[in-house]
Amino acid sequence: MYKKEIEQFDDEIDLFELIQSLWKEKVLIVAITAVITLIGGGVAFSLTPIYEATVKMLPPSQSDIAELAKFDVLQSSQSQSQSYANFLQILKSNQLRKAFLSQESVKTSLFSPKTSLQKALSALEKIAVVEIPKKGPKTEVSFKFQFKDAALAADYANQLIQLAVDQYRVNTAQTFSSKKDQEIKKLKDQKASLISTHEGRLNTEITKLKEAYQIADKLNIIEPRESKDQTVKTEARSSVITEEMRYLYSQGTRALSAEIETVTERKKNLAMVDGLLEIGQRLALLNSVSFDVSKVMPVTIDLAAEVPEQRIKPKRSLIVALSGVVGGILAIMFVLIRNAVRNRKA
Repeated sequence: MYKKEIEQFDDEIDLFELIQSLWKEKVLIVAITAVITLIGGGVAFSLTPIYEATVKMLPPSQSDIAELAKFDVLQSSQSQSQSYANFLQILKSNQLRKAFLSQESVKTSLFSPKTSLQKALSALEKIAVVEIPKKGPKTEVSFKFQFKDAALAADYANQLIQLAVDQYRVNTAQTFSSKKDQEIKKLKDQKASLISTHEGRLNTEITKLKEAYQIADKLNIIEPRESKDQTVKTEARSSVITEEMRYLYSQGTRALSAEIETVTERKKNLAMVDGLLEIGQRLALLNSVSFDVSKVMPVTIDLAAEVPEQRIKPKRSLIVALSGVVGGILAIMFVLIRNAVRNRKA
């Protein structure tokens, strides 16, 4: 059998000895910590500062959206909350960001010329943020724009808000115009249908009277003739055409001629058409309604964006403090490892 030499190491750590060894290397620890802290500070001060401009928004007042009451004429409605929600939806849309980036000066100041539109839209989504509070009133919304230039951050934030207002007005005006045109077309179709039905009925009546006139003329019946046919005039008209015709020609050519003339004149008098007057009044009302979208303001700007004085990042003091902590930890670890290696060799 071979004898194996078993080396036993004492696993117990002498805390006093450990502190003492660290104290002996205090200069090295401080030096390493200082170097890493300086490196962290250099990095912190070399990073481009980013500023954040904020616009505070609230729902519009009733006076701001008073013009939207004209939607009631179109049997539609635009409430205060709905107008505000539509505005916020536009503010968060890619359509608005595209319109914003379509300004050449804006795109070149925010991104490099080689940046594609898709990448620019993705980046803009991160630096231009609509912030809705998770707690409290959901109506108090903030719009934040982050950029390295404080003045431009405030200017762009206000520009985007105004651009969203303009887009909302364009959409609202188009909606009003579209609904108005649809309502007018619907009423005109109803009017044409009523007139067509009215004229059709009169033409049918005139045709019957003319046929009766021809029969009466051939029979030389000029004046109304008393006949048993007269007793069935109300019943026979709707069920038996022959009996109705007998009743008509028995009235004589003089009466039939007068009726034909009267019914023909009635075709020209549209006031006799049931429901046509109401349609005419409705059309006159719609044609008289004018919608001034410039009077609509879908949002209340509680606080417009101003040039921020304090940067939001980098947080230099925090970076320096973390660098110092990390440097100290690394320095202590270095000293402990070096001492352990020395002791092992000894």
